[in-house]
Amino acid sequence: MDFLFLKRHYKIVAAIFITVAALLTAVFTQGQLKSGQTTDWLDVLGEGGIFVMTAVWLFFLLASRPAGKVTYLLSIGLTCFLCSSLLDLTDEFVSYPSKEFWLYWIESLPALVGMVLMTWGLYQWHHEQLKLHKQLSRREAFYREHSQIDYITQLYSADYMRDHLSQLIAEQQSYALAMLDIRKFADFNRSYSTQDGDRLLREVADLIVMNLRTADLACRYAGDRFIIVMPNTGLAEAQEVCEQIQQAVKSLAFKPNGNNKAVYHKIATAVVLSEPEQQLEQAIRQVNLALEK
Repeated sequence: MDFLFLKRHYKIVAAIFITVAALLTAVFTQGQLKSGQTTDWLDVLGEGGIFVMTAVWLFFLLASRPAGKVTYLLSIGLTCFLCSSLLDLTDEFVSYPSKEFWLYWIESLPALVGMVLMTWGLYQWHHEQLKLHKQLSRREAFYREHSQIDYITQLYSADYMRDHLSQLIAEQQSYALAMLDIRKFADFNRSYSTQDGDRLLREVADLIVMNLRTADLACRYAGDRFIIVMPNTGLAEAQEVCEQIQQAVKSLAFKPNGNNKAVYHKIATAVVLSEPEQQLEQAIRQVNLALEK
């Protein structure tokens, strides 16, 4: 779960708060408070629990998924269900002018609309997972071929990265290409040893993998440079992934052998987006130039 996703869903979060506030305002301005003796507290517990749990589901959904059609469908569906459960709950405390009052009419309707939207969203999510599984199966098959793996970092090799990019280009899929470089890596090797340098590369590679999403691909490009291929990813989202990796590496307290003092490192990053009709080597050259700048 990445709570940074919540920042990117601020419009949805604001719309949910506005909707709930509008409903509460309508309920308490149009209705009259009931006496405490008529309140069924068992109903309050059940309906209040449904409202709270729906709000929790919404929170975890928005905190766990990037923006997209599936996320929007599920969040709108849950919001409709949230509104129905809220009106069910306020019924226990507020009475309306008559049974024909408009709040009675909309009490159950949002739940039905929400269930329809959530069902369609779950169907789309199922297809999304099938595509991811297909990609993972393909990656696992290549992973078993040791010639495609860098010996030191256990990441994919530059040759495999080129094969993967060629396939994306052939399928006309858009992608973001990120290049990462460990700053002053040559100075570190001279100050300590190449064994320490190799161990640092492995630990940085582990941090990169831990901060990637399922569909992303990490490769060791050359020396202390890494490349990340992010299919169907926009510039802002790709930069966010790189920033997370930068923070993770910056916090790594690396201790060379025979030295109790931690050495901290920084990495430089550059991101470019695929362009129509762009060739493989053009994309790699473009991100290389961006990193040099």
